[in-house]
Order: sequence, then C-alpha cells, then structure tokens
Amino acid sequence: MKTITRSLSLLLALTVISCVTINIYFPAEEIRGAADKIVNEVWGDRIRNGTEEVAPQPMEKAPGSSFYNLLRPGNAFAGQDINVSTPAIRGIKTSMKNRSGQLIGFLNAGNVGLSHDGLLKVHSTNGLNLKQKGQVNKLVKAENLDRKRLYKEIAVANGFPDKVGEVQNIFADSWRKQAKKGWYLEKPDGSWGQK
Repeated sequence: MKTITRSLSLLLALTVISCVTINIYFPAEEIRGAADKIVNEVWGDRIRNGTEEVAPQPMEKAPGSSFYNLLRPGNAFAGQDINVSTPAIRGIKTSMKNRSGQLIGFLNAGNVGLSHDGLLKVHSTNGLNLKQKGQVNKLVKAENLDRKRLYKEIAVANGFPDKVGEVQNIFADSWRKQAKKGWYLEKPDGSWGQK
C-alpha cells in the first residue's frame, strides 16, 4: 500500500510540475521606457518642450501561492530587462544623435514632420533652395534607415524578432510625445497638424 501511495504522490507531483507553462509576454512598458530614454538621448538638450519623464511601470507579478494554485496549471512569468546597449544599437544612436542638430532645424522650420509610424517625412520644401531640398531628402532618408535598424535591433536583441512593428509603434508614440510644440505631426489618415 505504501508503494502505491508513494507512486501516486510522485505521479501527482510530476503532473503539477508538467502543467506549469512559461508565459513570456511582450514587455511593452519596458520598451516604452527604453524608447523614451533613447529619444531623449538623441534629441537631448536640443529641444525643450516640458515633457515629463515616464516613471518605470511595475513588472507583472506571478499569481499568489495558495494550495489551489499549487494544484492547478500555472504560469511562470519571465521578466525582461530590455537590452538597448548592444554595439549595433549604440552605433545607431550615435549616428542619429550626430544628425539630430540638422534635422531639428528642419523640424522647427516645418520642412520635416514626424510621421504616424515612427519615421520622418518631408512635410514642405517651401522656402528651400535646391541644395537644401537635397539635404532634407538625404537627412530624412538616413534617419529613417537608422530608425528602422534601431527598431529591428532592439527587437532582435531582446528575443522577439517578430515584434519589430510593435517596437516601432511604441517608438512612434515616444517621438511624437517628445516633439517640440509647433512641429508637424502626421495623423493616421495622412493629414498633418502641428503639435
């Protein structure tokens, strides 16, 4: 009888252990904090618009440990530290920061605007000579290439390469939130408005 009881106890323990699933979630709040930090690093003191820093959000906690929770299938929550310090990411941020002074001048003048998808677009070339038009196009193209690379590198470095679009959407919100008053922001329907 003791052997049967031990066997059943062992079987029960193995069943409970095998029912635990790993729930790796997309860390949107952590990405949002990283995006705000990166945008601030890139634009830095070049703009001042009175935005507040975003406080880090608490991590989602695992369910409580009652006897019932020990017997039912549970979830193990994996917290995630967002890695934004790979050599590739640092290089992209440096490139963007070096370009930001020129871009901010064109953003202030209304020649360049922030698109709804986390990229830049030429808003207007009014008042620009041919050389300046070429410069704006070149800057916007280089910035957009770096932004796309940044979004991809962050997703890959953090183990969710299939979530590049979600990373880009979070960054789009951060770029727009930290934009200076008067800059042009593209709406989802393609129209433009000033912040």
